[in-house]
Amino acid sequence: MQVHPGELTTVMYEFQNVQDRTISAQAIPSYAPNEAAAYFNKVECFCFNQYTLAPGEKKQWPVVFVVDSKLSKNVNTITLSYTFFEVGSKTPTAPAGTVSAVSAKEPGV
Repeated sequence: MQVHPGELTTVMYEFQNVQDRTISAQAIPSYAPNEAAAYFNKVECFCFNQYTLAPGEKKQWPVVFVVDSKLSKNVNTITLSYTFFEVGSKTPTAPAGTVSAVSAKEPGV
């Protein structure tokens, strides 16, 4: 997807609970390169809230953002990714390196 600095852009992400139980989770964003984070301004994002998904349930949620035109012209690509962390669970968190409970992707990717 091509994004132009200064323009409002909407991207839809699809999520699926791949567990055999209902989970509540919240997404935490990460950016590459790291310097892009300061210039990536989210207007609307599913990462602002916690969500509950039933086993196998799929949902689509938008991210509405503007990339500040002050971002270095040397940055040609920004990768925005999300990690879902389970919230409110009595179950210990999974060890690092395991598959997450919720998968996320841009539809069609």
